[in-house]
Amino acid sequence: MNPRTKISKVNNVLLTLACLFIFIPAAITASAAPNCSALNGSPVFHLVNPTTKANLLTTNQTEAQNAKASFGFTDDRGTIFYASKEWISGLTPAYRLYHPKSHNFFWTINQNEIDTAVNSLGYEKGGVNFFVSSTPAECTQPVYRYRQGAIHRYAVKQADRDKLLADGWVYDGLHFYAGVGNQDNNTVFSIAIVPDTQQEVQAATPRNLNDLRFRQRMQWLVDNKNSLDLRYVLHSGDAVNWGERDTHQYNVATDAYQVLRAAGIPFNISIGNHDTRAVCAGGSACPGENAHTTLRQLPLFNSYFEPLMGPHVAGRYQPGELANTYSRFEAGGVKWLVLSIELWPRAPVVEWAKGVVAAHPTHNVIIVTHSFLTGNNAINTSNGGYGDQSPQYLYENLVRLYPNIRFVFSGHEGNASSRTFTGNNGNKIVASLQSFHSGSTNPVRIMEIDTAKNTVKTYIVAPKTNEYWTQYNYSETGMNFVR
Repeated sequence: MNPRTKISKVNNVLLTLACLFIFIPAAITASAAPNCSALNGSPVFHLVNPTTKANLLTTNQTEAQNAKASFGFTDDRGTIFYASKEWISGLTPAYRLYHPKSHNFFWTINQNEIDTAVNSLGYEKGGVNFFVSSTPAECTQPVYRYRQGAIHRYAVKQADRDKLLADGWVYDGLHFYAGVGNQDNNTVFSIAIVPDTQQEVQAATPRNLNDLRFRQRMQWLVDNKNSLDLRYVLHSGDAVNWGERDTHQYNVATDAYQVLRAAGIPFNISIGNHDTRAVCAGGSACPGENAHTTLRQLPLFNSYFEPLMGPHVAGRYQPGELANTYSRFEAGGVKWLVLSIELWPRAPVVEWAKGVVAAHPTHNVIIVTHSFLTGNNAINTSNGGYGDQSPQYLYENLVRLYPNIRFVFSGHEGNASSRTFTGNNGNKIVASLQSFHSGSTNPVRIMEIDTAKNTVKTYIVAPKTNEYWTQYNYSETGMNFVR
């Protein structure tokens, strides 16, 4: 069959299906408060035809399967967002339009855009596909449109938006708000890991920022909370440079983390050497002081972050200290335990951590500690010269021993990398390094976890400069999360 003929048949089939939807008059508009229950009622499937680059959005699973199996829409992107199949007060119709020459489909809630497309640009109206919101709410996420020539494409997740821009698509605006689904039942969610931010706290001043990177990263995470289904934020250490000797740096750091706190996103900051009294002005060891002793002193860190982190802490090694803590949360239908361990830990701390993991056998354990992987992606064997035990000791005496440990995140050196270890019990353990020490932008690692498929995939994006480093993408299968 001639490809052009095949494409025309695809479009005819899809147009016929589109016409089956009930036409709703344009006079129906969304109220200020969308009906969240209805809006999150049905998944919208997203498929792309690699030949034409056209995309299909549909709530009709049969249509999606037929388009994939028989009509060239072989790139199945899964559920892109949620919507309602029926009009409910507070929702507005999204119309599907089709161009017979370009074979382009696009969706809009804007009546003026519909009129222009039909009357001036040769589009045909295909009826209403689903119902969305014209206004944002806690239960919604923005849906963005992109254009390449005469073809349109839709995206929600930041990684997808970045990829479209990198591939030459032009941003065509935020066009409506869709549902996020029942996130309590979602099997796909994300956590974020912030790398060393010590270069971001010196030029900035709270509420009068010259260097916006730290706070802007946190605002980006909040803005993308729904599209990422972001459940937890980790920081792999060195939140400040010599903050224990310069309170201004802690003012900047806590100002940024207030953004997460206000949005209700829990977080934990692992202790880096620059977060302790071991480091003085300029970022070097304090002269005339015992660095082994001062490495365990962080009174300002404790006082500044206790009001923000404390509510999420379920247990700690020492009362009043945030250097060694654990927290719990649920996501993807399973239980999680975040275990934050001090840099180059003391042996008794490792023993305490073993007791915590052993006491939570039904939790999937995430370990965050400032030093674990080297810049060459090996386990670090050094204690830095003024610490106690090495990361290798931590691996041998904790990480590899327990069947429910799944992740280890660290910073301190290098840029970024990831690798997978196999624990003594056959469990896969993904270790990721993110450090960067950036002087110009604000990287953050996003780890997407799918508990149904037992997979993880991770990427790093810098919101300030909209950079996306594909060389650090990493994925793993067969994670076999504890249930």
